[in-house]
Amino acid sequence: MRVDRYVDSVAADPAAAMACALQGQDGERLTYAALAQRVAAAAAAFASAGVAPGQRAILVGENSVDMVVALLGAIRAGAWTVPLNARMSAGEVDAICDHCAPRLTFFSAASGEAVAHAKRRGASALASAELAGAWHGLHGHDVAPDGSDDGSDEDVAVMIYTSGSTGTPKGVMLTHRNLEFVSAASLAQQVLLPGDRIYHALPISHSFGLVSVLLCGLRAGATIELASRFDAARLAHALLHDGITVFQGVPAMYARLAEWAAQTGVALQPNRLRLAYIGGSQVDAARKARAEALLGLPLHHGYGLTESAPAATRTFGHPPAHDVTAGWPIPGIEVIVSDARGEPLPHGAQGQILIRGPNVMKGYFRDPEQTRAAIDAEGWLHTGDLGRFGRAGDLTIVGRMKDMIIRGGFNVYPAEVEAAIAAYPGIAQCAVLGRAVDGDEEVAAFIEPQAGAAIDAKRLERFLRERLAPYKIPRHFRVMERLPASGTGKILKSKLVPLLASFAEESQP
Repeated sequence: MRVDRYVDSVAADPAAAMACALQGQDGERLTYAALAQRVAAAAAAFASAGVAPGQRAILVGENSVDMVVALLGAIRAGAWTVPLNARMSAGEVDAICDHCAPRLTFFSAASGEAVAHAKRRGASALASAELAGAWHGLHGHDVAPDGSDDGSDEDVAVMIYTSGSTGTPKGVMLTHRNLEFVSAASLAQQVLLPGDRIYHALPISHSFGLVSVLLCGLRAGATIELASRFDAARLAHALLHDGITVFQGVPAMYARLAEWAAQTGVALQPNRLRLAYIGGSQVDAARKARAEALLGLPLHHGYGLTESAPAATRTFGHPPAHDVTAGWPIPGIEVIVSDARGEPLPHGAQGQILIRGPNVMKGYFRDPEQTRAAIDAEGWLHTGDLGRFGRAGDLTIVGRMKDMIIRGGFNVYPAEVEAAIAAYPGIAQCAVLGRAVDGDEEVAAFIEPQAGAAIDAKRLERFLRERLAPYKIPRHFRVMERLPASGTGKILKSKLVPLLASFAEESQP
């Protein structure tokens, strides 16, 4: 089934058609029947505006009903839909627009930042009643389709931009086949269910929020409560008063929720949650335990990346693991840990994680060289992540290959150090980086404390010496009110790199 038909499929069932599909932050509600009508009308509006199959359509906005309608409508019109977070900088938006050569750029009227981008780029008001109040910029008729679209499931449905390991935005092409497989796997594993009420604060410009929550939720016939931006107090209210049954978030969201609960003294139990899921970046045992105690149920986890649409492993379908694990390969997906030659390693051995299956992207837009570097001749996606399989067949993520620190000839994996730091009382988030010094590397830690907590670096160092080998202990600690983060809450280590130079004048804490 093509992505844009998920809503129609639910709406075809008279018993489900009148169920609420979307609820906006402003209170707007759409049933599945109404959403199906809006999507069809939006598709016609995009086609009338000049969008043809195989052309790109950029959508700039935040989580809102009109963004979801525009997203599904553009896909129905045959466009490769490129969702962008309106909070991106002018330079970031312009760079992506230049790279993907869109036929049309849509700016959501529900986002003040999107309207500001529209005005900056000279967009005009969209006359269509179906997308009333939005803004658009229609580009030249010479914007050519890719040429590969033939109406099959191999057509690209969405293109998600990610900086990846190079720091340069790359357009990840995800096909209808990719998304159909992932949504069907979600149904089969009963990740999301009809009747679920999902609190959706993950940006739909990110693969986690777009695929794992929005598309899989609509495929299941769930009700999705959209939040334009994450706010811990709003989430707490939804958990306690709106009957939320599913929350999927990144570690930073759980950290903010724990801070809110500690500051207000309000208990988040009892609630109606049946599923709490954490993804987007690695989680450690301490934060996992805090979240489980806060919400009163086991925290599910998984692993994947945008290039794998974004699922590869999950903890579903197995007894709760004693250790923090990324779970087991989703049925139909092959996952191996390989050596430098791409050969599989035995369980317990550490190497690069490779993924193969119907979820693997079509490639990077207009970048055949990086596509060949990422996907080999046998179809294996080389993730650049390090991991190992346990005796039970579950995958543990060790870290990124490029992030590994070599100190005195020893390998230091930032994720291991970050997990140890996170176990110290009062830590909300942390990031560990390597700093080059005289042919060697030092370990540096950036720490974000929980609201009201004071972090003593010397006490923290003594705490770590009981848990880590001496060569893994950070030489430098920097406490920051907030660590730089993306719109999804993922820590942006690239923005911490320039701060490493300031440690040159500092002595060991």
